[in-house]
Amino acid sequence: MKKIIGVLILWSIVSIAAMALSVPANHIVDVAWLKVHVGDKNLVIVDLRNKGYNKGHIKGAVNWTGEAYREGRYYSKITKKPIPGYIAAPRTIIKTMRRSGVNNNSVIVFYNNGIKADDYSASALAIATLEFYGFDNVALLDGGFAGWKKDRGTINTMKVNPQEGNFSFKGRKFNQNIVATGKDLDGAIWTGSYQIVDGNGKNTHWYGTAKDPRRLAMGHVNGAKALNPAEFSVKKDGVWYLGDKAYILRKMKAAGLVTTKPILWYCNTGWWASGGWFPMRYIIGMKDANVRVYNGSMADYTRWPNRPLVK
Repeated sequence: MKKIIGVLILWSIVSIAAMALSVPANHIVDVAWLKVHVGDKNLVIVDLRNKGYNKGHIKGAVNWTGEAYREGRYYSKITKKPIPGYIAAPRTIIKTMRRSGVNNNSVIVFYNNGIKADDYSASALAIATLEFYGFDNVALLDGGFAGWKKDRGTINTMKVNPQEGNFSFKGRKFNQNIVATGKDLDGAIWTGSYQIVDGNGKNTHWYGTAKDPRRLAMGHVNGAKALNPAEFSVKKDGVWYLGDKAYILRKMKAAGLVTTKPILWYCNTGWWASGGWFPMRYIIGMKDANVRVYNGSMADYTRWPNRPLVK
């Protein structure tokens, strides 16, 4: 009898562990997945939209502004504000996570509007930030809020005020492989150790005709390939979703990129660069350190002396 009871207890423990909430290997969830888990006590849903939260958001979602996970440095004489583009300080992340009800065993799902091809980039940036800090049980909602509405997901208008979480950095390891620095970009330019990708694509920033108050010089890095992460999305019934592996690979090939050599992404502040990092890391399956984001990007690099850009 004791043996039978012991087996039943062990089976129960294994069953509970198997039912523990976790995200898919590609860190992408769809509306069907979220509908099943929306009431799970370990799930935290984060709305990253700049506008619209008070008019309607996914049931239970909290709202993060850029300042919740990004850090401003330098100062723009034009905007009269610090220039965003850096991973926020540990103290900021701790405050953001706890006030959002995040515990050490929580799962976080981020979402954006889903009405533009590059909307998912903000979720990718938030994911890169938390993974840098050793929290990797995170995912983005494919199709964002637009996809949720299209599939008749529950929408609330009341602000969510969760109980404070217990998230901490204890026992975690900061993942330095995700981010690159200006010195890393120097090395990529002069040694060819990385494929360099300008996440602005071939727009006015690339050609040097834009006027961007966050940068002190315009143009692109010598030897860079142009690829805007918006190209990784496909539109279906008015909603933008990330393409599959074959689609991402075709876009990479068209831009002259291969998966067998490390890739370093930059843009103006690191936002779109994160949108490039995410599909290559989790849809293509490139390893850490083989695809990285320049923390600060051109807002940072154009403040370094004697580093001209190409126009």
